[in-house]
Amino acid sequence: MEPHATAPDGLVASRTHLAILSAILLGIAAVGYLALSRPATGAGSAAGAALYLPLLAAEWGLFVYVRMGMKRRGVAVTEVISARPLSLRSVALDLLLGLLLLGLWLGVEYLFDNPGGTPSSPAVQRLIVRNAADLPLWVLLALSAGFVEELVFRGYMQRQFAALLPSPWLGMAAQAVLFGVTHGYQGALPVLRITVFGLIFGLAALGRRSLIPGMVAHAAVDVIGGLSVLR
Repeated sequence: MEPHATAPDGLVASRTHLAILSAILLGIAAVGYLALSRPATGAGSAAGAALYLPLLAAEWGLFVYVRMGMKRRGVAVTEVISARPLSLRSVALDLLLGLLLLGLWLGVEYLFDNPGGTPSSPAVQRLIVRNAADLPLWVLLALSAGFVEELVFRGYMQRQFAALLPSPWLGMAAQAVLFGVTHGYQGALPVLRITVFGLIFGLAALGRRSLIPGMVAHAAVDVIGGLSVLR
């Protein structure tokens, strides 16, 4: 269960690249906190292209930066996504595991949300789709987040931290904490919940040696979460 796509020193990119990416992630989280926590009035209270397009650009900007860092080390994105040949059988199993992860995620959400009945933070409420015309853009954003964030955290970060600490388990824990912290704009309890998700998805990626189950579940949860008002 060792990281499978690495340079000789175990890293998938340089230490400098990792430090810069960590700073970028924390910076994006800080900007998101400031932007999404501001009270919205009038037309600005509804989600739409003005909110989703910058988030979409940020997601794919992260992908480009991670790909650049790995490419310098001779590590391909496809190698990080899956150590297994992408046969029909392996993809089908990954999809099934993705559905199981989705169920586990929803179960954890229920455990965290049911006892206190705490409503979503204003930041999360701003992201929810309230107009059917915004549905295609939200789905595109959710699919992008599922792909990019799993690649960044469970693919790149988990392997980088595992090589530096060095332990695959410490690497998994470190990326999960960073994953939770970067969602700090949602509030303290959501950070804890998202950190738990980071651990679960990190364990799945480590055991399966594939990011596809996590990508499937992550994207599905984001799609479902954003459509809650339209149910």
